[in-house]
Amino acid sequence: MKKSILFLVALLIGAGLFAQECSNLFFSEYVEGSGNNKALEIYNPTDEEVDLSTFVIRRYSNGSPVYTDELSLSGTIQSKGVVVVTNGQTDSVWVNSGGYWSVPIDTALYNKGELHCSGEYPTPMYFNGNDAMTLETITGEVVDIFGKIGTDPGSNGWNDIPPTYFAGDQFWTSWTKDQTLIRKHTVKDGVNENPVTFMVNVEWDSVAKNYFDSLGYHQCDCGTLGINTNKFKHSVVMYPNPSTSSNNITISASERIEFVSVVNELGQIVFTQEYAIAPKSVVIERETLTNGIYIITARFIDNTTYVDKLMVR
Repeated sequence: MKKSILFLVALLIGAGLFAQECSNLFFSEYVEGSGNNKALEIYNPTDEEVDLSTFVIRRYSNGSPVYTDELSLSGTIQSKGVVVVTNGQTDSVWVNSGGYWSVPIDTALYNKGELHCSGEYPTPMYFNGNDAMTLETITGEVVDIFGKIGTDPGSNGWNDIPPTYFAGDQFWTSWTKDQTLIRKHTVKDGVNENPVTFMVNVEWDSVAKNYFDSLGYHQCDCGTLGINTNKFKHSVVMYPNPSTSSNNITISASERIEFVSVVNELGQIVFTQEYAIAPKSVVIERETLTNGIYIITARFIDNTTYVDKLMVR
Protein backbone atom coordinates (compact mmCIF):
# COMPACT_ATOMS: atom_id res chain seq x y z
CA MET A 1 0.00 0.00 0.00
CA LYS A 2 2.84 2.41 0.88
CA LYS A 3 4.49 1.83 -2.49
CA SER A 4 1.17 2.47 -4.26
CA ILE A 5 0.72 5.78 -2.44
CA LEU A 6 4.28 6.86 -3.25
CA PHE A 7 3.77 5.93 -6.90
CA LEU A 8 0.52 7.94 -7.02
CA VAL A 9 2.22 10.98 -5.45
CA ALA A 10 5.09 10.75 -7.93
CA LEU A 11 2.62 10.45 -10.79
CA LEU A 12 0.73 13.53 -9.65
CA ILE A 13 3.94 15.53 -9.22
CA GLY A 14 5.11 14.46 -12.64
CA ALA A 15 1.78 15.47 -14.16
CA GLY A 16 2.04 18.86 -12.47
CA LEU A 17 5.52 19.44 -13.84
CA PHE A 18 4.46 18.35 -17.32
CA ALA A 19 1.48 20.71 -17.20
CA GLN A 20 3.87 23.66 -16.92
CA GLU A 21 5.09 23.10 -20.47
CA CYS A 22 3.19 24.83 -23.29
CA SER A 23 1.09 26.65 -20.67
CA ASN A 24 2.02 30.32 -21.11
CA LEU A 25 3.35 32.84 -23.61
CA PHE A 26 7.07 33.31 -24.23
CA PHE A 27 9.48 35.21 -26.48
CA SER A 28 10.18 33.27 -29.67
CA GLU A 29 12.36 35.72 -31.62
CA TYR A 30 14.66 38.62 -30.73
CA VAL A 31 15.85 41.19 -33.27
CA GLU A 32 18.62 43.57 -32.17
CA GLY A 33 19.70 45.09 -35.47
CA SER A 34 21.35 48.26 -36.65
CA GLY A 35 19.89 51.60 -35.59
CA ASN A 36 16.33 51.15 -34.33
CA ASN A 37 15.73 47.80 -35.99
CA LYS A 38 14.35 46.22 -32.82
CA ALA A 39 11.62 43.61 -32.56
CA LEU A 40 10.34 40.89 -30.26
CA GLU A 41 8.12 38.01 -31.30
CA ILE A 42 5.77 36.42 -28.75
CA TYR A 43 4.52 32.85 -29.20
CA ASN A 44 1.36 31.29 -27.77
CA PRO A 45 2.00 27.56 -27.12
CA THR A 46 -1.40 26.98 -25.50
CA ASP A 47 -4.58 25.56 -27.02
CA GLU A 48 -6.51 28.77 -26.36
CA GLU A 49 -6.54 32.31 -27.71
CA VAL A 50 -4.87 34.67 -25.20
CA ASP A 51 -5.81 38.26 -24.37
CA LEU A 52 -2.62 40.33 -24.70
CA SER A 53 -4.05 43.29 -22.77
CA THR A 54 -3.11 41.47 -19.56
CA PHE A 55 0.61 41.50 -20.51
CA VAL A 56 3.43 44.06 -20.69
CA ILE A 57 6.98 44.05 -22.04
CA ARG A 58 9.49 45.52 -19.63
CA ARG A 59 13.12 46.56 -20.08
CA TYR A 60 15.72 46.42 -17.31
CA SER A 61 18.31 48.74 -18.86
CA ASN A 62 22.07 48.34 -18.38
CA GLY A 63 21.87 46.03 -15.38
CA SER A 64 19.09 47.82 -13.52
CA PRO A 65 17.46 45.62 -10.83
CA VAL A 66 14.10 47.34 -11.45
CA TYR A 67 12.40 47.91 -14.78
CA THR A 68 13.18 51.21 -16.48
CA ASP A 69 10.27 51.30 -18.94
CA GLU A 70 7.32 49.20 -20.07
CA LEU A 71 5.04 48.70 -23.05
CA SER A 72 1.42 47.64 -22.58
CA LEU A 73 0.21 45.11 -25.13
CA SER A 74 -3.20 44.83 -26.77
CA GLY A 75 -5.26 42.53 -28.95
CA THR A 76 -5.20 38.74 -28.91
CA ILE A 77 -2.80 36.00 -29.94
CA GLN A 78 -4.11 32.82 -31.50
CA SER A 79 -3.31 29.32 -30.30
CA LYS A 80 0.09 28.26 -31.70
CA GLY A 81 0.34 31.72 -33.26
CA VAL A 82 2.65 34.69 -32.79
CA VAL A 83 2.50 38.46 -32.42
CA VAL A 84 5.41 40.64 -33.51
CA VAL A 85 6.19 43.85 -31.59
CA THR A 86 8.56 46.37 -33.17
CA ASN A 87 10.08 49.76 -32.54
CA GLY A 88 7.68 52.44 -33.80
CA GLN A 89 10.05 55.24 -34.85
CA THR A 90 9.33 55.87 -38.53
CA ASP A 91 11.18 59.20 -38.94
CA SER A 92 14.69 60.43 -38.22
CA VAL A 93 14.94 62.29 -34.91
CA TRP A 94 17.72 64.62 -33.76
CA VAL A 95 18.96 63.69 -30.27
CA ASN A 96 20.22 66.86 -28.59
CA SER A 97 21.78 65.08 -25.62
CA GLY A 98 23.94 62.92 -27.86
CA GLY A 99 24.30 65.17 -30.87
CA TYR A 100 23.24 62.61 -33.46
CA TRP A 101 20.36 61.55 -35.69
CA SER A 102 18.31 58.63 -34.44
CA VAL A 103 17.40 56.77 -37.62
CA PRO A 104 14.00 55.16 -38.27
CA ILE A 105 13.24 51.47 -38.22
CA ASP A 106 13.54 49.62 -41.52
CA THR A 107 10.15 49.76 -43.24
CA ALA A 108 10.22 46.04 -44.00
CA LEU A 109 10.73 45.26 -40.31
CA TYR A 110 8.04 47.73 -39.22
CA ASN A 111 5.57 46.09 -41.60
CA LYS A 112 6.24 42.71 -39.95
CA GLY A 113 4.81 44.03 -36.69
CA GLU A 114 1.26 43.80 -35.41
CA LEU A 115 2.13 46.03 -32.44
CA HIS A 116 4.56 48.96 -32.22
CA CYS A 117 5.87 51.22 -29.49
CA SER A 118 5.16 54.97 -29.65
CA GLY A 119 8.43 55.67 -31.44
CA GLU A 120 9.41 58.17 -28.77
CA TYR A 121 12.24 57.31 -26.37
CA PRO A 122 12.10 55.83 -23.78
CA THR A 123 10.17 52.60 -24.35
CA PRO A 124 11.36 48.99 -24.05
CA MET A 125 11.63 48.73 -27.85
CA TYR A 126 14.80 50.86 -27.78
CA PHE A 127 16.62 47.94 -26.12
CA ASN A 128 20.26 47.10 -26.70
CA GLY A 129 22.19 43.88 -26.37
CA ASN A 130 22.99 44.43 -22.68
CA ASP A 131 19.38 45.01 -21.53
CA ALA A 132 17.32 42.33 -19.82
CA MET A 133 13.84 42.06 -21.36
CA THR A 134 10.80 40.48 -19.76
CA LEU A 135 7.28 39.49 -20.66
CA GLU A 136 5.12 39.99 -17.57
CA THR A 137 1.47 40.11 -16.62
CA ILE A 138 0.03 43.46 -15.55
CA THR A 139 -0.04 42.07 -12.00
CA GLY A 140 3.74 41.55 -12.05
CA GLU A 141 4.01 37.81 -12.73
CA VAL A 142 7.14 37.17 -14.81
CA VAL A 143 6.33 34.94 -17.78
CA ASP A 144 9.66 35.05 -19.64
CA ILE A 145 13.08 36.67 -19.18
CA PHE A 146 15.68 37.38 -21.86
CA GLY A 147 19.05 38.08 -20.24
CA LYS A 148 19.59 38.46 -16.51
CA ILE A 149 17.89 41.19 -14.48
CA GLY A 150 20.31 43.26 -12.37
CA THR A 151 23.39 42.28 -14.39
CA ASP A 152 25.19 44.45 -16.94
CA PRO A 153 27.33 42.26 -19.23
CA GLY A 154 28.92 45.33 -20.82
CA SER A 155 27.99 47.29 -23.93
CA ASN A 156 28.37 44.24 -26.19
CA GLY A 157 25.96 42.09 -24.21
CA TRP A 158 26.07 38.34 -23.64
CA ASN A 159 27.90 35.62 -25.56
CA ASP A 160 28.31 31.83 -25.39
CA ILE A 161 31.72 31.76 -23.70
CA PRO A 162 32.01 30.58 -20.07
CA PRO A 163 32.43 31.32 -17.27
CA THR A 164 30.79 34.78 -17.37
CA TYR A 165 29.08 34.61 -20.79
CA PHE A 166 29.81 38.35 -21.09
CA ALA A 167 31.07 39.65 -24.46
CA GLY A 168 32.92 42.54 -22.79
CA ASP A 169 35.18 44.27 -25.31
CA GLN A 170 35.02 41.30 -27.69
CA PHE A 171 32.12 42.60 -29.77
CA TRP A 172 32.66 39.89 -32.38
CA THR A 173 31.62 37.23 -29.84
CA SER A 174 28.31 38.87 -28.90
CA TRP A 175 25.08 36.96 -29.30
CA THR A 176 22.70 39.68 -28.11
CA LYS A 177 24.04 42.82 -29.85
CA ASP A 178 23.66 43.14 -33.63
CA GLN A 179 21.99 39.72 -33.83
CA THR A 180 18.70 38.04 -34.64
CA LEU A 181 17.93 35.13 -32.32
CA ILE A 182 15.30 32.41 -32.77
CA ARG A 183 14.09 30.33 -29.82
CA LYS A 184 14.90 26.64 -30.24
CA HIS A 185 11.91 24.49 -31.20
CA THR A 186 12.50 22.32 -28.13
CA VAL A 187 11.76 25.23 -25.75
CA LYS A 188 8.18 24.86 -24.50
CA ASP A 189 7.94 27.56 -21.86
CA GLY A 190 9.54 30.79 -20.72
CA VAL A 191 12.14 31.56 -18.07
CA ASN A 192 10.13 32.81 -15.10
CA GLU A 193 12.95 33.07 -12.55
CA ASN A 194 16.02 35.26 -12.92
CA PRO A 195 18.83 32.89 -14.03
CA VAL A 196 22.05 32.50 -12.06
CA THR A 197 23.88 32.78 -15.40
CA PHE A 198 22.32 33.73 -18.72
CA MET A 199 23.64 31.20 -21.24
CA VAL A 200 21.99 32.47 -24.41
CA ASN A 201 23.06 29.56 -26.63
CA VAL A 202 21.15 27.01 -24.54
CA GLU A 203 17.70 28.14 -25.71
CA TRP A 204 18.42 30.37 -28.72
CA ASP A 205 19.83 30.00 -32.24
CA SER A 206 21.69 32.91 -33.84
CA VAL A 207 21.20 34.17 -37.39
CA ALA A 208 22.50 37.19 -39.24
CA LYS A 209 22.17 40.84 -38.19
CA ASN A 210 19.13 42.62 -39.65
CA TYR A 211 17.60 39.31 -40.72
CA PHE A 212 13.88 39.27 -39.97
CA ASP A 213 12.27 37.16 -42.70
CA SER A 214 11.51 34.52 -40.05
CA LEU A 215 9.29 36.88 -38.02
CA GLY A 216 5.60 36.05 -38.10
CA TYR A 217 5.75 32.31 -37.37
CA HIS A 218 7.46 29.97 -34.95
CA GLN A 219 8.17 26.26 -35.01
CA CYS A 220 7.80 24.70 -31.57
CA ASP A 221 7.38 21.21 -30.18
CA CYS A 222 4.24 22.49 -28.40
CA GLY A 223 2.44 22.42 -31.74
CA THR A 224 2.53 23.13 -35.41
CA LEU A 225 4.00 26.26 -36.93
CA GLY A 226 1.75 29.26 -36.47
CA ILE A 227 1.08 31.30 -39.60
CA ASN A 228 -1.46 34.12 -39.58
CA THR A 229 -4.02 33.08 -42.19
CA ASN A 230 -4.82 36.73 -42.84
CA LYS A 231 -1.30 37.12 -44.19
CA PHE A 232 -0.96 33.77 -45.97
CA LYS A 233 -3.63 31.81 -47.80
CA HIS A 234 -1.99 28.72 -49.36
CA SER A 235 -1.59 25.25 -47.96
CA VAL A 236 2.11 24.35 -47.74
CA VAL A 237 3.90 21.28 -46.41
CA MET A 238 7.70 20.94 -46.10
CA TYR A 239 9.03 17.48 -45.21
CA PRO A 240 10.92 15.95 -43.58
CA ASN A 241 11.44 18.72 -41.02
CA PRO A 242 13.61 18.24 -39.05
CA SER A 243 15.64 16.38 -41.64
CA THR A 244 17.67 13.66 -39.93
CA SER A 245 18.61 11.41 -42.85
CA SER A 246 19.86 11.58 -46.41
CA ASN A 247 16.33 12.11 -47.74
CA ASN A 248 15.78 15.17 -49.91
CA ILE A 249 13.51 17.96 -48.66
CA THR A 250 10.22 18.46 -50.49
CA ILE A 251 8.05 21.57 -50.51
CA SER A 252 4.51 20.86 -51.65
CA ALA A 253 1.85 23.58 -51.98
CA SER A 254 -1.65 24.27 -53.23
CA GLU A 255 -0.32 27.12 -55.40
CA ARG A 256 2.39 27.01 -58.06
CA ILE A 257 5.90 27.89 -56.86
CA GLU A 258 8.02 30.20 -59.00
CA PHE A 259 11.03 30.77 -56.71
CA VAL A 260 12.76 29.08 -53.74
CA SER A 261 15.76 30.19 -51.69
CA VAL A 262 17.60 28.63 -48.74
CA VAL A 263 19.59 30.84 -46.32
CA ASN A 264 21.91 29.49 -43.61
CA GLU A 265 22.50 30.80 -40.06
CA LEU A 266 25.09 33.29 -41.31
CA GLY A 267 22.63 34.85 -43.73
CA GLN A 268 24.35 33.24 -46.73
CA ILE A 269 22.24 31.97 -49.63
CA VAL A 270 23.11 28.28 -50.12
CA PHE A 271 20.40 27.43 -52.64
CA THR A 272 18.24 29.47 -54.99
CA GLN A 273 16.08 28.44 -57.93
CA GLU A 274 13.72 30.21 -60.34
CA TYR A 275 11.19 27.98 -62.09
CA ALA A 276 10.19 28.90 -65.65
CA ILE A 277 7.30 26.45 -65.45
CA ALA A 278 6.10 26.86 -61.87
CA PRO A 279 5.43 23.49 -60.18
CA LYS A 280 3.34 22.77 -57.07
CA SER A 281 6.12 20.64 -55.60
CA VAL A 282 9.87 21.28 -55.49
CA VAL A 283 12.80 19.28 -54.13
CA ILE A 284 15.91 20.54 -52.35
CA GLU A 285 18.73 18.01 -52.37
CA ARG A 286 19.81 17.08 -48.85
CA GLU A 287 23.45 16.72 -49.86
CA THR A 288 23.67 20.47 -50.51
CA LEU A 289 22.93 21.19 -46.81
CA THR A 290 25.12 20.61 -43.76
CA ASN A 291 23.73 20.23 -40.25
CA GLY A 292 22.18 23.44 -38.96
CA ILE A 293 19.21 25.79 -39.24
CA TYR A 294 17.99 27.23 -42.53
CA ILE A 295 15.35 29.74 -43.54
CA ILE A 296 13.33 28.55 -46.54
CA THR A 297 11.52 31.12 -48.68
CA ALA A 298 9.06 30.13 -51.40
CA ARG A 299 7.40 32.69 -53.68
CA PHE A 300 4.23 31.78 -55.54
CA ILE A 301 2.88 32.92 -58.91
CA ASP A 302 0.42 35.27 -57.18
CA ASN A 303 3.45 37.00 -55.57
CA THR A 304 2.65 35.78 -52.03
CA THR A 305 5.56 34.42 -50.01
CA TYR A 306 5.91 31.54 -47.57
CA VAL A 307 8.81 31.47 -45.05
CA ASP A 308 9.70 28.51 -42.83
CA LYS A 309 12.55 27.26 -40.66
CA LEU A 310 14.24 23.97 -41.63
CA MET A 311 16.25 21.90 -39.16
CA VAL A 312 18.95 19.68 -40.63
CA ARG A 313 20.62 17.25 -38.25
